Amino acid sequence: MDSTRIDALLKDMDLTSSLSDQARSELASACTARELEAGRRMRPQDVDDRYLFLVQGQLVRVSGGSPARISVDAADPESPMQMFDNNSGQQDFIITEKPCQILEVPTAALERAHSASLVVHDTDLDDTEGAFFGELYDLITSNRLELPTMPEIALRIQELTNDPDADLDKLTEVIQRDGTIAGALLHATNSPLFRASKQIQSVRDAVNRLGFRNTRMLAMNMALRQAFKARHASTREAMEQSWKHGALQSAYSYLIADSLKQLDRERALLAGLVAGIGAVPIIQFVELREAQPDTERVQSLVRRLSNLAGVLVINYWDLGSDLVTVAEHAGDWGYRANAPDYASMALVAEWAARRAEGESVPEASEVAAFEVLGITQPSAGEPIAFLEERTEDLAELRAMFNV
Repeated sequence: MDSTRIDALLKDMDLTSSLSDQARSELASACTARELEAGRRMRPQDVDDRYLFLVQGQLVRVSGGSPARISVDAADPESPMQMFDNNSGQQDFIITEKPCQILEVPTAALERAHSASLVVHDTDLDDTEGAFFGELYDLITSNRLELPTMPEIALRIQELTNDPDADLDKLTEVIQRDGTIAGALLHATNSPLFRASKQIQSVRDAVNRLGFRNTRMLAMNMALRQAFKARHASTREAMEQSWKHGALQSAYSYLIADSLKQLDRERALLAGLVAGIGAVPIIQFVELREAQPDTERVQSLVRRLSNLAGVLVINYWDLGSDLVTVAEHAGDWGYRANAPDYASMALVAEWAARRAEGESVPEASEVAAFEVLGITQPSAGEPIAFLEERTEDLAELRAMFNV
């Protein structure tokens, strides 16, 4: 197998598809293609310095004691299949049932390729910061960065989403276990935003009033506050700023969906918040790496890497492909969807939030999401007109998130 064929295979593989053309070409020259005879047995520790991919053939992979047959047919080519992943245990193994053609990708060469693919524009990072940036990027792209776990109550709510037997009573029981979430939900239900006909005094009544879907989304947003935790004073400021900006963007996203009557307003609420969730693993990694990190530098790194980290977190939490797109295009003012989507809504909300926070934003005419959503573009220096008419609702949402 020549390097041109290897380069083509690398382009189709998740682990290497994001590489630049030059980095992928250099990696291809460091890779090796070889044949394994039938009956060959291998364990993860036998190949811990490289990744193995099945290009053609058939084998059985035993993981956690459970066997699974893997087959790649040359007549029906697919992307090469990774033979061992990061979750493989020392007792796992593979046995080739037929002769197999495999591709070996050296770990060190892959890390160099990811580093070489990293392009930083308009940044003032010094050499030390640049090295940190590259290290973090490598960890993210090779799936070796420990991602934050979803807060327990948010996880329970998420599990209810996938439970066909879940009902309002089960959701009420989960929420009542967390006094902070229960109190915030009651406050939200009694606010003018949801216009309850009478004062709601119990979580059960609040859940009945809002319904399963609305309650789930509101409680999920409130629960995610618990993910924005920092250990040190020097990083706490950066984490708090990320939370406050995300909560404000979330509020604007909700109001945009509600005003336009497009998409689901509770889903938009969640979209606005998770758009910046990538800040969490970045800041937490800084805490593990440095004793006294500089807040301004941490914020700079968050701006550069939060999209990529956010995609990984949302995938890890299984929140849905629509929210993956939100994180992927956060801050991408040129993003133009074919139809209204949550990424476009989150971008307009981000534009409104940054403007409200006194940050510089591009002219609305430069933000494609305005056109996608059918929003009249405000004149230079002016806010979005229909959001200005909902200042009381905005205040209610900000109170709900304590920002």
